[in-house]
Parts: sequence; structure tokens; C-alpha cells
Amino acid sequence: MPNLDPRMNQQSEEESLKPSKFENYLLSIRAERQEMIRPNCHPTYNQRHQKIIELIDWALLKYRDNIENAQLNEEQIIIDDIIKQLDKKRNIAIHKMKKAMLKDEVSMYRLKETTLDYVLFTIREATGRLI
Repeated sequence: MPNLDPRMNQQSEEESLKPSKFENYLLSIRAERQEMIRPNCHPTYNQRHQKIIELIDWALLKYRDNIENAQLNEEQIIIDDIIKQLDKKRNIAIHKMKKAMLKDEVSMYRLKETTLDYVLFTIREATGRLI
């Protein structure tokens, strides 16, 4: 017999809205980086933290979009897909950095590469997949 108690349905909806361990980890890293951005710091320092926040937001968005349609056992597959996409972006940044001739372009791609390295490391650390 189905449970008709509205409080039971309310609890299950709250549990489904609760962020996962992976989301909590990324949100905590995002909050740390947000606190590091200050108006009196060097612009490249703030820019690096802003790039990290943007990548974490991108990863969270990808995760949330895919997790809504996924089964419980597909969470690792979604995280693996995010890691593959970030690796691909990192390789593109390295390739562009090698082809860049101007010093400003090289530093821009180096910033992108180090930012992607950091986000990949934090995601792999959160999932226990340090290679």
C-alpha cells in the first residue's frame, strides 16, 4: 500500500535536493577561492582565482545537468566525463601555448593550463582518483 503521508513525500524531496558529497566538495573549494579574491591584490592573482571559480561553476553545472537524468550508479560516469572534458581543455591550452609567439598570449594560456590542472586535481582528489 502506498504511503499517503505528505510528510514522507516532503522528506524524500528534500533528500533529492540535498547536494552530493562531490558537489559539497566543489562548493567548499569555490567558497575558499571566493574569499581569496580581494580588491587590493594583484590583478593576475585575482584573475587566477576567478578562473578557478568559473571552472568549478562549469563542472557543477555539467554535473547537475547530467545527474538529474542519471541513475544512482552513473554518478562516476558523469564525473569521468567531466574529467575527460577538462583534460581536453587543458591539452588545447597547452597546444595553444606552444604555438603562441607573444609573451602575453603565452602567459594567458599558462594561466589557463595551471587553472585547469588545479580543478582537475581537486576533482580527482574528491573522487579518490589521483593518478
